This record gives sequence, C-alpha cells and structure tokens, in this order.
Amino acid sequence: MRTPAKRLGPILLAAAVAVGGAVHTAQAKPAAGPITLTVAYQKYTSGGPPPYWDDVFWKNMQSQLAAQHSNITLKLIPINASEGDYYTKIDLALRSASTAPDIVREDSFLIGSDVTAGYLLPLDKYLATWPEYAKEFYPGMQKITTFNGHNYGIMNGTDDRLVWYNKNVFKKAGLPTTWQPHSWADILAAARQIKAKVPGVIPLNCYSGIPMDEASTMQCFEMLLYGTPGGAPLYDYATKKWVVKSPGLTATLKFIQTIYDPKNLLAPTNDIALAPNAGTIITQQLLPSDKLGIDIDGSWIPSTWVKGGAHPWPQWTTVMGHAKMPTEFGQAPHYVTLSGGWAYSISSRSKNPDAAFEVLKLANSRDNLAQYDVNVGNIGVRKDEVQVPVYSKLPLSDFTTGLLSFTQFRPGFPAYPKISNQIDLAMENVMSGMSVADAASAFQQAVTGIAGAANVETR
Repeated sequence: MRTPAKRLGPILLAAAVAVGGAVHTAQAKPAAGPITLTVAYQKYTSGGPPPYWDDVFWKNMQSQLAAQHSNITLKLIPINASEGDYYTKIDLALRSASTAPDIVREDSFLIGSDVTAGYLLPLDKYLATWPEYAKEFYPGMQKITTFNGHNYGIMNGTDDRLVWYNKNVFKKAGLPTTWQPHSWADILAAARQIKAKVPGVIPLNCYSGIPMDEASTMQCFEMLLYGTPGGAPLYDYATKKWVVKSPGLTATLKFIQTIYDPKNLLAPTNDIALAPNAGTIITQQLLPSDKLGIDIDGSWIPSTWVKGGAHPWPQWTTVMGHAKMPTEFGQAPHYVTLSGGWAYSISSRSKNPDAAFEVLKLANSRDNLAQYDVNVGNIGVRKDEVQVPVYSKLPLSDFTTGLLSFTQFRPGFPAYPKISNQIDLAMENVMSGMSVADAASAFQQAVTGIAGAANVETR
C-alpha cells in the first residue's frame, strides 16, 4: 500500500516514469455510442474557500465536450481530502475495476509507484497520434511522467521553488529590499538580523516534519540537499542506488536543526511548523501581515493572493521580494530549484481508454491549460502557452520560467514515497532535539530497509 504523504507542486503565475496493465491500441476516434467517463481529482475544501480550480476546470470540460464530443459524458468525482489522504483514497480506488476512475489526477512523483502497482495505462501509442505533445510540451515535462521507458500521464502544470522575502520586514530589520543571498550563511545572517531587530516576527520558514509531507521533503530538505557540494543526490542515477549517508545529508539536517533550535529559534514554533495546514498559515496569515521575513517556498503561492484567490492581497506585488535559492557555499552552479507538479493519467482498468484520451487532448489544449495554469499559479508545461494573453501578462513569469533552466526533479521510483516519509521523520527528529548523527543513522537504517542493502550506498 502506498504510504500517505507529499506534494509539491507552479510559478508566480499568479497575478492572476514496466508494468501497468494491458496496452490498448489507439484509435482515430472513440466509439460513436454514448460513453460515460469518470474523472477523479482533489477538491480540498478545508484548504481554503472556493474557487477549487480542478473542479472549475472539469466542469468547463463538461461544457466543451457537449460541443466537441457530444457522445462523451463526464462523471466527476471530486475527492475532498488533504494531499496525503487524497493519495490514500486514490490508491484504494485504483485497486478495483468497480471503483477505478477512467481519468485520475496523479502527483507526478507517484506515477512510478502506481505503474508498478498496475494502476495506470501506458499512453505512448496515443501520444504518438497527437503531434502537439512532442512539439509543444517541454521535454522535461514529457520525461517527468515517464517510467521504465513508457509515458503514463500528461502534465497540466509544473512549478519550481525559490526564496520569498517580505520587504516590509526587511526594511525594519535594516536589510536591503533588493536581495539575492549567495550562500546558506547569507540566509541565516538575514534571519538572525530579523530576529534581533524585529521582535514578534518569525525570521525564516523552511517546511519541516511529517505533517507537511512533501512540502517538507521538497521545499526544504531537497532544496538544501541538492545545493550541497557536488549536488549531493538523494538517488544516484549512475550507480542506480539511493544515497543514505553523505556529507550533504548531514549538512542539510544541521541547517534544519539550526533554524529550529528552541534556544535561538529562527523558524516557526511547532504549533505552526507541525500543523497540517502550515502552508495556509504561512501564505494567508503570516506573510500578508508582515509576521514572516523569509519563506523558502513554491512559485505558486501568489495564486493565493490574486483576485479570486483564497486570500486576496493586492499589495503582494510590492511587498514580496523573490530570489533564487543559493547553493550551500555559493559554489557552482550557484543556485538550485526543484520542479514537480500534477498530471492526468488513464486507469489501466478503464473500459473506454480511447475516449479518455480524447478528453485528455481537449483538456490539455493550449488555451485550456493556459487558463488553468494561471488560475492555479502553475508554470506552463506547453511552450505555446505564452501565446495566450492571460498567461503572458503574469508578473514574474520570466523569473520563474528561467529557474527551469537548472531545475531538478525528485526520483520517480516506487520507493520514493516511503523514503520521503523517512526524510520528514529525520527532519522532525532534529526539530525535536535528536542529534543530527542519530537522526541520520536512523534515516540510513530505515531507507536501507525500504530499498534493500544492494540498492543503497554511502559517501
């Protein structure tokens, strides 16, 4: 069973991959008779007020299908659950032909797990009949949904990560409002200055611990780890092994220990840091009220602040500064970011995969994706999205899209979700007072148990 956890992953697009089931032969057109397709996606009402953009998106697809494929009807299955719970519910649904949806929203890092479980249909033959895919979708976006040489999904948006900072807080702390840190030391120095000069303000947020799932793993741990000398990997693609011990891993845990040290706390208190809705607290409460100085977070967060977002904040464009995340000592390549995002896949149990692919083609057309990516705060996955005015006019799109030139991805292997949980546990352990050496040792032992001794290495 898949272990619940994680998310990741949009741009400041805000003002605004075997196994896996039988291969179906792509047809020019789906059957002409009436077809009802089920579509499952997340609709997390506890994460904030409406609009819930995947819900809006699929209701719009219902209307478009009535005009373009009148024989196809969509039965929408919005799943009201947090990300970890959504993963669990989808896992359970995909196990049975009686409950598996035809089309399912997949966090891209879980595609490998679901392919191994036999849940997803390979889309290679279908994609070969859709010239737009090879031409317009960024190569990296085609690669992220590929597992064991086959493609199992179509990305509908991506993201990257950066350093956000509140200029009002920086002014009060005597820090420059145009700021680009060049090392971890620069970030820590700024955080300490905020702590000393702006009482009542949290200096630095770097998500940590189990409750925030993949946000902890990706926004914080991997953003640090991949910036250590040598780009210390979590998984070595050359040796095909998980790296369970390295100087980079130790340095990463030391950074987390430093900022969560209760004797000189730079990060949020545990009631915030270990809350399942910490992300909501950060973006909807602390940043808009000038109560947080620095936030290592996603490119998507301004979608919360735009008109129609969960917490409209018109002033964000002047208050919030943005910077690239530096490597540990500023060593080449100097900066680091990671990209993730969500995809839509076809269940291996679908009785109408041809029709399902026609729906995915429509849903992932240029104009539909551009509007969706603007609404959600995604970075576009199609090159031609920039031709759509609503997308091209977004602030910071050049900056966040530029980060994709050096972005990295999580290892898309079945073991990753469980290993990611162990990352979160190691982070929480050092937050709670465990020594870095003990937390690292526990991580090494746990991951060796998950991946197998023959599949891990130390450095």
